[in-house]
Amino acid sequence: MSPSENAPLSSGRLSSGVPGLDEVLGGGLLRAGIYLVAGDPGAGKTLLANQLCFHQARQGVRSLYVTLLAEPHARMFEHLKPMRFFDARTVSDSVYYVSAFQVLESQGLAGLQELLRREMRQREAGLLVIDGLAQAREQAASPREFKKFLHELQVSAHLSRFTALLLSTTAAEAQASPEQAMVDGILELHERTYGVRAQRELRVRKFRGGESLPGCHFFRISDAGLELFPRLESRSHRQQPVDPGAHRVHFGIASLDALFPEGLAAGSTTLLLGPTGSGKTLLGMSLLGEGLRLGEPCLYFGFYEPPDRLLNKVAKVGIALHAAAETHRLALHWQPPGEYVLDMLAARLLSAVRAQGARRVFVDGLSAFFDATTEPARLSLFFAGLTHELRCLGATTAFALETSQIFGPELPVPVGSGISAVAENLIFLRHVELKSRLHRLVSILKLRDTEYDTTLREFTISSQTGIVVDGPFQGGEGVLTGVAHSSGGSSRHG
Repeated sequence: MSPSENAPLSSGRLSSGVPGLDEVLGGGLLRAGIYLVAGDPGAGKTLLANQLCFHQARQGVRSLYVTLLAEPHARMFEHLKPMRFFDARTVSDSVYYVSAFQVLESQGLAGLQELLRREMRQREAGLLVIDGLAQAREQAASPREFKKFLHELQVSAHLSRFTALLLSTTAAEAQASPEQAMVDGILELHERTYGVRAQRELRVRKFRGGESLPGCHFFRISDAGLELFPRLESRSHRQQPVDPGAHRVHFGIASLDALFPEGLAAGSTTLLLGPTGSGKTLLGMSLLGEGLRLGEPCLYFGFYEPPDRLLNKVAKVGIALHAAAETHRLALHWQPPGEYVLDMLAARLLSAVRAQGARRVFVDGLSAFFDATTEPARLSLFFAGLTHELRCLGATTAFALETSQIFGPELPVPVGSGISAVAENLIFLRHVELKSRLHRLVSILKLRDTEYDTTLREFTISSQTGIVVDGPFQGGEGVLTGVAHSSGGSSRHG
């Protein structure tokens, strides 16, 4: 390894093999770069580095994994065996492990540098991992000696075209350490607590030579290793929505479609707003049923009703979807009750839309997204980003949002001031009590780029007639408060 600094810069990217990480990094690690992976014990540093090594082994690139007073290799392998990326056949060949602590302790940084030089050359490795960089820093006789060690490592990587990962803790005293300034990039892994919830996050604090996605990004650890979910609003501006042309969309309910004869704009987003039992799910499934009738692939993404129960429920009012589900023209994605994260849900939804090629999408349970957030201030930008991504995929989407109050003069909407960014179209469903009887009402509050009927209309749901929207609701005042009073006329519709 020559100390010359005049070699040309290496080009290209090194794929990490960690789902979502390459997107955050703008395409992967830069070849011949030196990267610091920092985090508290248990944050996932060692797992990330091994996942990268085994991914590169599948690409034909050899790795040298050097430990400095880290866990014994046998114990590390026991922890790695359950991981799907781990391949014992590549150990000692494509992925070679060396314990260098004794060399460091007896010969110092110079001995460690010589070991790295010898092993990298002998193994013809393209990736180096040093696990336990803090031990090298502590062994240095002076800060200057440690800086010299890092500098020589940089030059070696530059000339020999290998990429290096340095794993270290994020102790407070290390924040101003030499490696923070000298490396090409810093990836921070940490866990944050929100009440009783804990969430793992990754942040790219430094990345020379490329554009990375800013902010914190959620990741999880499973038998697949690390899986990163880029923060949606940090990347959605990079695409342009698909132009649907003059194509329009209807619900397939003649009496409802008559309220806006031109139909909804294809690729638009509709919010079905109303309390429980008001008919949101049936309207959303009607939208999908009409798309299936026209030969369009459709997707249901829901939280509250398992697929079998849902299909049986809508079949009772004449929306027959069993055949479409069996032939996979209708994809049904049910999210069982559990603890979710916003970006993980968004990733699942968008992945399902891409896989299905869905032209119509119904998300039954927008409030589940609100429950998943740990930072309510994100919601407006998040949903603006999510609906933008769906438009870019050419999907016409309906979201069902349950209001917290069945009756009352106020109607809290969790999206707040960002509701216009979420949906171009807003259909309001409501129960109203009049003369000791509950009525279902539907009204169109907003439709973009088309004319629509603004009257309040009663609608009925039955197994005989399905969904029927009647004429304007008459005979009551204060209807939108949910508790109407008679205006002197008939309470029936005209």
